This record gives sequence, C-alpha cells and structure tokens, in this order.
Amino acid sequence: MTEATAVTRLPETPQPPLDPKQVTAFLNEHPNFLPQQVASQLRATLEHVLAENPDLVAELELPHPPVGVTSLPHVQLRLWRERLARLEHKITQLHVAAENNARLDQIMHDLAFDLIGTEHRSPERLCAIIHNHFTIDMIRVLPLSELSADQMASLQGWLSSESPLCGRLNDAQRRTLFDADFPETGSAALIVLKPHPETNLILALGRFAPDGFNPSQGTLFLKQIGELAAAFLRDPVQS
Repeated sequence: MTEATAVTRLPETPQPPLDPKQVTAFLNEHPNFLPQQVASQLRATLEHVLAENPDLVAELELPHPPVGVTSLPHVQLRLWRERLARLEHKITQLHVAAENNARLDQIMHDLAFDLIGTEHRSPERLCAIIHNHFTIDMIRVLPLSELSADQMASLQGWLSSESPLCGRLNDAQRRTLFDADFPETGSAALIVLKPHPETNLILALGRFAPDGFNPSQGTLFLKQIGELAAAFLRDPVQS
C-alpha cells in the first residue's frame, strides 16, 4: 500500500436527524443540560473577553439572580471589585508618600545647601536656618552639660535612645526644653547631637499641634537633620 493510499479518508457516514421525541425525553430527564451548556459557553466567552480587556471587570454589570439565590459570579465580581478598590487605595497612598518624600528630599537639599554656605556657625544660626525650611513653632539647642540633675532625669527616657524620638511632652520635659511658652498640647522631636566627642547637645523641635510629632512617624529625615546639624556645629577642618 502506498502513502497516497494510506492517507485516504473514508467517506463520513451522515448522521441521522435527531428524533424530536428523543430530544424532548432527554431534556426532561436532564433539565439542567441547556442552562449548563449556555453557562459554560458564556463563561468561556467572558474569560476570553476579560483576558483581552481586564479593566472591563470593574465596570461589568451582571443580571441579578432570583431573590434568595446566591450567584457565584456576582460574589466573585464583588470580591474582585473590593480587591481592585484596595489596590487602587494602596497605589494612591504610595503615590502620595512618594510625592511627600520627593518634597522632603528637596527641602533637605536646600537645608544642606544653606548650612554649607553659612560661614558664621552657631546654635542660634542653626536654629534660624532650620526654622526657615521646616514648619516648626519652636526650636532649641541645649548643651547637656548645662542641664540640672532633675532636668536630665525628665529627659532620661528620650536620651537613652540613639535615634530621634517624637511625641507629647509632660510638664517637666516642656519646661526643660521650651520653658513655659510651649503649650501643654504640643509635641516635640528630640535629637541628640555630638559635634565633638566631648560635646553633647539636644536639638529640640517643637510644634503646637498634638500630632505635629508623633511616635508613628518615621525618623529618617530627623536623623539626617541631626547629622547635618552636628556637622554644621563642628569646627571646620583646617587645611
């Protein structure tokens, strides 16, 4: 037998027409056959459409099922929309955080530029420069050597940390850092400066708003401010 003979197809036997009575009997015995076939085809079509247009799921409206009947597609669509809403909210938060960080980066750049360009370096000048770049109601630079034992005790919880700390102040802390002019509802950020091995200073930034500085805030920029401030107060290197 040759190849040509091997691939020869036999003629297809025509299928007899369906007997309407048999079809009717089959559908009566299987009442879910047609709805399942339609649902299967509809699902395949929707999957293809959504694969090509994934954003369509956010706007697609399905017909509601009969009262009292739970529809799996409706539940899935609701869950997908809720997930999409959460993702969009998270993206918005990240976008806002990125914009805020970019703005703070620019402010830090401007602060560093002013500190570098200032010849007269003193705690008073440092406070003035920082005040020009940040929304701060009060700012103080305090040498630890000038604090009394009681004042040191009131700040001990703050000073024991290597990182800047933020939060509300009690009466003793408020008097130590800002005297009596600072409101009871105010908040502060405390940064320890070490411009010299034998010198320890406190850079205290105060805001009258209770949540102006709070423990939930990050301290990266405060730490950078402290490093710039310590370098500013350090004696310039002699060439």
